[in-house]
This record gives sequence, C-alpha cells and structure tokens, in this order.
Amino acid sequence: VAQDVFGVPSLYPWQRLVIANIMECEERYRSPASSQPHQQTESQAAPENPPEDDIMNKGKQVVLLPTGAGKSLCFLVPSLLIDGPTLILYPLLALMSDQQRRMEEGNMDIVVFKGQQTKEQRQENFEKLKNGAKVILANPEVLQSEKLLEEIAKFNIKHIAIDEAHCVSEWGDTFRPAYTTVGNIIKKLGNPVVTAFTATASPTVLERISQIMFDGNAHILRSESD
Repeated sequence: VAQDVFGVPSLYPWQRLVIANIMECEERYRSPASSQPHQQTESQAAPENPPEDDIMNKGKQVVLLPTGAGKSLCFLVPSLLIDGPTLILYPLLALMSDQQRRMEEGNMDIVVFKGQQTKEQRQENFEKLKNGAKVILANPEVLQSEKLLEEIAKFNIKHIAIDEAHCVSEWGDTFRPAYTTVGNIIKKLGNPVVTAFTATASPTVLERISQIMFDGNAHILRSESD
C-alpha cells in the first residue's frame, strides 16, 4: 500500500510498529471473541510477540516521532486496509487543506468536514461515506456539533488519528477549548482505536494528552530520529 498509493518503497521500523499496533487492535476490537482492553500506562514499546492483553493496551497510543519522520503514513496506510472509515483530526485548516491535496493526488477518496459548509456540501460528504470513502478530515471545533457527530458515528469509525496532539495541552485551556473535548468525541464515536501523534512533548504534556483523550491510560511509543 505504501508503495502503490504513496510511492514509498519501504517503511521505517517505527512506522511498521505503529501500523501493526493499529491493525492488530482494530482486528481484535471487531472480533466477537475479543474483550474490552484493559488500559495501562506504558513508557516503551512492547516486546516481540506480546501477549493478547498487551496488544489490546495499544489501542490507545500516543506516538512521539520527530518532524519529518513520516507520521502521516502511520495512519494513512492503515486507513486503506481497515474495513471502515478513519477520522483524522488536524489543528489548522491550512494543514487540513494541504493534506487533502496530497491525498487526492494519491487518488484517495476522502471527505472534509469544516466550518461554514452548506447543507448540500455536508450531504455530499455523507453520500461519499455511504459509497465507501475511507478517510474523514476534520478539526475538533466542527465536531462540537452534536448532530454532525451523531451522523458521523453512524458510519462506524474504526480508527481516529489526532495530529499535533500536543495542542490538547498547549491550546485546549486557552484559545482552543474544543481540544479539551476530544476524549468525549472519542467516546461518542464508539471508542474506536485511537492514535495521537506529536513531534515533541514534555512529561507534563504527555500526561495531559493521556488524561484528556484516554482517561489517564495510554500506551506511549517513542522513537529517535537516528
């Protein structure tokens, strides 16, 4: 998928690990035999061949990767493999528009929800989702609409990716209060697999991300740029 859709011939080890966590957890969440994951805070990647409970813990992961390390592939590759939509939250409209352009250049079928859209534009988005669109781009502010959130929930979101997750701590308590509701958004969408991405975060910011998004229970995955 990385090569055919995005022209990337190989993936870095940390990309493969993040993708594996997403795919394995999503598979177990939709398996009738799987139970609800028991969450616990971890500070490092799990050992090879982890037990079932350890795999399920990774359904709520915070991923720290350096800028330019290829975070986007970590959620775009699974989005094309998972049987259901992926919701991607971006902090800035400009960033969202840039990612939309890149995805459309890769012939990905996506929808975008943002403020000041007409009723017709929203309906067109819903029709695309009914026809199998795999990716939804949005920001936390537009998802403050209960009606829109209820409509999106009908499409059974399988994975939520939050880009620039440190905004939860750095902006949420000042001028972007919608970021403090991300945990509620996750719950209202059925608690799917969630991956939060950031390039840098202090222990305090990591704790804040974990509290807001995962009720204090998160799997932390770090990688160095070397």
